[in-house]
Amino acid sequence: MTSIEEQIEAALGRYRWQAPCIAEAGASGMNNTTRIVSSGEKKYVLRIYNNHGDADTVRFEHDMLKALTREKLDFQVPEPVPNKAGDSVTMLEDGKLACVFRYIEGVRPTPENSAHVSSLGAATGKLCKVLSGVKLDRMPQYSAYYELGQTYAAMDKPSFLGLANMSEYLREQAQQFGYLQNERETVLRACEDVAGLPRQWIHGDICFGNALSTGDRIAGILDFEFVTVDSRAMELAVLMVDLLKREIAAGSSEKLALVADAFLSIVELTAEERKLLPTLMKLRLLDVALHFALRFREGLDGPEVLSGIVDSSAYGCEWIAKHKPVY
Repeated sequence: MTSIEEQIEAALGRYRWQAPCIAEAGASGMNNTTRIVSSGEKKYVLRIYNNHGDADTVRFEHDMLKALTREKLDFQVPEPVPNKAGDSVTMLEDGKLACVFRYIEGVRPTPENSAHVSSLGAATGKLCKVLSGVKLDRMPQYSAYYELGQTYAAMDKPSFLGLANMSEYLREQAQQFGYLQNERETVLRACEDVAGLPRQWIHGDICFGNALSTGDRIAGILDFEFVTVDSRAMELAVLMVDLLKREIAAGSSEKLALVADAFLSIVELTAEERKLLPTLMKLRLLDVALHFALRFREGLDGPEVLSGIVDSSAYGCEWIAKHKPVY
């Protein structure tokens, strides 16, 4: 099995660098490995995909990024760099996919900074508005959130509940697994209504970890891996869910209102979209829980990862049920 460092070395060798390059660890998500690459005075980002080896899916992401570079945005999006063969996607010998992007200056915004909350809400609204006009010939590679039933058919009720028995780490969370399954069944019944909402291209994964800021301003939105056609209002719901965390519980209501106001000042949602926002938020939480349930069953993550996801997803659903937010 090829080590991460061997993958990085192999990937770097497939690109032309103006000067000897140095790769340093960067913030990586669960689905990829990231390194910051310095070559002379220039910096880049190397990403190696860990969750799939589908080059067409990555090329589709790059097509969207190329389309967005032609639009007027007051923040940056990743710009793919071609390899020696002129392709923006590099296939490594072990089957892993790698890409290089131009570096975007900035640091991760934080929910503790109200200016960041408002700015990210506005940036999400601006991106949503631009995406509504993007035309691509290719079909989306990822299913819509409201297709939760089909997407996670392999993780049915017995399979999901049974995960609690697969590890001592998870056994104490059997009640949370049961609660999430009940929420899943309720949300599935609402998915037909969700499917009837206005649809368009969405980023689908905007959160504080997928953005960059300079000062109080959002400077970049990253990771367009899961871009798809979905209910327009999901773009806001996904971001709002990122504010439902135990560590910021005291200010969640205020921050949710702040991010919603900023988004809604740019994108005017219908009354039905606003009404269904709490359902859309739960849909995101359940999608994340089921995604990581599959990853755990496939041996991609340890039980501690799924444990944290189950806890945060249950907390978010409980918060929504208790506060019944209206926007």
